[in-house]
Amino acid sequence: MTRIKIAYALSIALVLFVLYFGTGYVFFPETQTGGFGLPVMPSKGDPFLAIKGVRDIGTALVLLALLLLRNVRAVGWGLLALAFIPIGDMLIVLTHNGSPGAAFGIHGATAALMVLISALFLIRPAQNGQ
Repeated sequence: MTRIKIAYALSIALVLFVLYFGTGYVFFPETQTGGFGLPVMPSKGDPFLAIKGVRDIGTALVLLALLLLRNVRAVGWGLLALAFIPIGDMLIVLTHNGSPGAAFGIHGATAALMVLISALFLIRPAQNGQ
C-alpha cells in the first residue's frame, strides 16, 4: 500500500471517528460528557455539548470535502490546520484542572495523528539524483 493510500485510509477513519463522537454530542450528550477530560462538564440540556458536536461534525465534513477533491496537498494542509482544534482542546483541559491523561491521550493523540497524516500527504519523496 502506498504512502498516499495509507494517508487516505487513515483520513477516512478519522472522518468517521469524528462524525461518530460529534453526532454523539448532538444527539446523546449524556453519553459523551466523561470523555472530554474536564473535571466538570455541562449538565444535560446545556447547549455547550451541542455546540461542541456541531463543531466536530463541521470539522469532519470539511475534511471529507477535501478528501473528495482528491488533492493531496489540500488535504495535507487542511489536516494540519484542523489539528489546531484538538491542540486547543488539550490546552483547555490542562489549564482547567482536567485530566492530563485525557488531555494527552485523547486530544494530544488526535492532534499527533492529524499531523502525522498531514505529513504523509505533504512530504514528497526525493527525486532520483536530487
